[in-house]
Amino acid sequence: MKLAVTIVNQASSEAPFVLRGTYTESMKAAASIGYDAVELHLAHPNEVNLEEITLASQQYGIRVSSIGTGLSYLRDGITLTHTDEKLRRDAIERVKAYVHLAKELHCVVIIGLIKGIIKNSVSPDAYRQMLDESLKECIQVAEEAGVTLVLEAVNRYESDFLNSISDCISFIDTFQTDKLKIHIDTFHMNMEEDHIAANIVQAGKRIGHVHIADSNRQYPGKGHYNFTETLEALAKIGYEGALSVECLSRPTPIDAAEGAYRFLRNLANTVV
Repeated sequence: MKLAVTIVNQASSEAPFVLRGTYTESMKAAASIGYDAVELHLAHPNEVNLEEITLASQQYGIRVSSIGTGLSYLRDGITLTHTDEKLRRDAIERVKAYVHLAKELHCVVIIGLIKGIIKNSVSPDAYRQMLDESLKECIQVAEEAGVTLVLEAVNRYESDFLNSISDCISFIDTFQTDKLKIHIDTFHMNMEEDHIAANIVQAGKRIGHVHIADSNRQYPGKGHYNFTETLEALAKIGYEGALSVECLSRPTPIDAAEGAYRFLRNLANTVV
């Protein structure tokens, strides 16, 4: 399995992103550690220089596995279900822009916090209608671009919709497209899943992306999460995407990146 690490230009020290600074320098650092790919986190696609990213990818032999969109919500407050039509439209157009960037980088686009939450809507029904309509518009663009959107299952303390793999299976199946898949995260699964391996196997080819963090959201090996079980289940379903480390950058970003890489590479060699 390919190993990736999250990179961000600027973010709170408590945000679960690993390497920080310019994207090209983080790509260089990730490659020097041994990572196969990086996951870009940015609030708007126009904040990244595609030419520089492409050059760094070629120079350091590292690709982009995924684009994280959560900063669009955290910084700009836009969501696909916002009750303000302008902010909802801004979110839709932002996701489309991420899709166009992902087409050039040959990677997936994460739909997590940008989907919004039910309690900020008029009603659960209104929320679901807006999310369905917004996603359908985004999916159409993704299909035309050949890009996959991955919908993240987020724990109940951070989201009040789509908390588990089972929730996501029921939801994405209604869209009948192979360009909308499930994004699982070991930190969230530790809280929400009853039988992690069985639920991964049930999702099967619907899984399009994986985030890695230990039970305490530190790098793998610093908590009690059973990563062997998860990697064996992913191998069973033939998952070929990246295992992307999205954890707290403790004790330092480099320490977290190196510690995660050593743990996962050693484990992957025994499982796959």
